[in-house]
Amino acid sequence: MQIKFIFLQTIMQVIMTKCRMSVVVFTSFLLLGGIVVGFYSPSQEAMAQHHGAPPPAAALGDRKLTLDMQMKPTNITQSGDVLMTIAFLDEEKNANVQHVTFRMDISKDEKHILSDFFHDHNGEVKLMFKDKEGDSSSQTIGGNQDVLTNAWIADPGSPITIRGPVFNQSGNYDIGLDLTTIDNDKTDLIEPVEYHLDVKVS
Repeated sequence: MQIKFIFLQTIMQVIMTKCRMSVVVFTSFLLLGGIVVGFYSPSQEAMAQHHGAPPPAAALGDRKLTLDMQMKPTNITQSGDVLMTIAFLDEEKNANVQHVTFRMDISKDEKHILSDFFHDHNGEVKLMFKDKEGDSSSQTIGGNQDVLTNAWIADPGSPITIRGPVFNQSGNYDIGLDLTTIDNDKTDLIEPVEYHLDVKVS
């Protein structure tokens, strides 16, 4: 009887050890999966709207990406040209993110005016809005098409030009930016990082 008891006790110890190992392996898998998902998926903070001021930084894994948008002139009028410079700052490195691609959507009073993709290898996209009060009812984009990202890129030393009716009426315009690639032209984000802001035209 004592031998049978010792034998059963040994079997139970083996089973409990295997169960503990399975729990450890499963827990490690969940933790690793959480880290991977956290690195490639933007947090909800990236999707927050922030009207009237620059949007908050977007969390992407352990990185914080801040939208840096500059407008010249700062006071936009219906008839004047507008130079828009867009970059995304990596807060920890204090440097622009390279190889950015984003979709820009401009709307006013819930009506879409412009929607297209733009890219820059050095991480700074410059858009020149011209001829806003011309006869055309649509926009013409001047630049080159990047084959890999299928987005507009500028000629060396020149901004991408957008000719046509954008910012040609007074009021508030909603600009949405969906960041789709960073660091490398082939690095597509699983989910775009979204930014929203308002631009006022007088």
